[in-house]
Amino acid sequence: MHARSFGGPNTTGVRSLAALAKTCSTSRVLNLNSIDHKALRASDKLHTPLFQDRLLNCAIITKHRPRPDEVEFFHESVPVATKIIFPLDNDDLRVGGRSVFVNQIGYLNAICDFLGKDVVTLDGDLLVLELLNELPSLDPFLVREQLKRHNLTPSDDYFAITPNDTARLEKFAYNEIRDLVSLAFQSGAEAGGELVKRMSNAILATNADHRLAPLQVTLGLEGEQFQRGIFSWKGFLYYKWQFVETKPELYKVVAQMQSMKIRGRIDPTLGYMITTIRGSIKTRIQEAIQRTADILSLYDDGLAGLTKKGNAAEFRKFLLEAPGLFIELGHAMGMISHIVSYWRYQFKPTQAEVTNVEEFIELLKDFDLGLSPREVR
Repeated sequence: MHARSFGGPNTTGVRSLAALAKTCSTSRVLNLNSIDHKALRASDKLHTPLFQDRLLNCAIITKHRPRPDEVEFFHESVPVATKIIFPLDNDDLRVGGRSVFVNQIGYLNAICDFLGKDVVTLDGDLLVLELLNELPSLDPFLVREQLKRHNLTPSDDYFAITPNDTARLEKFAYNEIRDLVSLAFQSGAEAGGELVKRMSNAILATNADHRLAPLQVTLGLEGEQFQRGIFSWKGFLYYKWQFVETKPELYKVVAQMQSMKIRGRIDPTLGYMITTIRGSIKTRIQEAIQRTADILSLYDDGLAGLTKKGNAAEFRKFLLEAPGLFIELGHAMGMISHIVSYWRYQFKPTQAEVTNVEEFIELLKDFDLGLSPREVR
């Protein structure tokens, strides 16, 4: 195998990997390399790895919009792919790395050859990769719930979810389903605040359980249909909460991005490129916000049809369609969340100047590509 490529011409360059080295995990980046280093430093803490293979557990996993020259890696159109980046030196990411996409042509052979193990030995790790690939983004809440659904419980180090975040999400879910619980449990006092709290917590729990049986009867859904629908509903609740919380900060980030000055003199061509990309990003963010709002309105309409009109068929239809809508919503919301968290990690809110114009352009290009319309083949 060529020393600078892995699974095809997928080489992650020094600059891009070095940028990831300075990055926290976001909705589109799961920086296992950084998490692994922190876990090793905290030697007094029991740590259950995400992957059993050592190299895989030090990789950087990203949700990546395939570029035009990467589309040919897949048998069919893939709007957002899961990319595994293996650093050449885990202690110095400036050296660069090699990468492979989950389910690209020749994926299993490439990853087995690189790790020096066979499919049987890697069976558990390949399952985790497939579960991550099924998700539209790498938001820690969704990753944790996806893994728990399959009885996988790695250390909390992989899920940057603060108690404050959890409390705000639970409060949001409580307000969202209050009317629905009152409809499903029509026994007066039983449908009080404590019951609503138990039901909202049950929906946010790992699997739909007996506490949601009255809701399942109301909606007329079978076991597996109900399980899939509830998981997707949970995703909608999470993304709607995230959308409400992120949108004000997103507007601030866009304003700062547009007004950021470049320190020193730059080539007019680069200046024109920066202006053009910034304009494109601003337009595409507005489109992503509108697309997200449109999908969430389908959820709102379905829920309102049930709680306000007593039309269970409307919300039942939504839950049956939710898994597909959840993927589309996740693509849009994942990029919105990534832009806010990545930008805030790189730039202070008061920063008004850019010192490294090349890195700034690469950052803008990454945002613009991630927001671009999907390729259809």
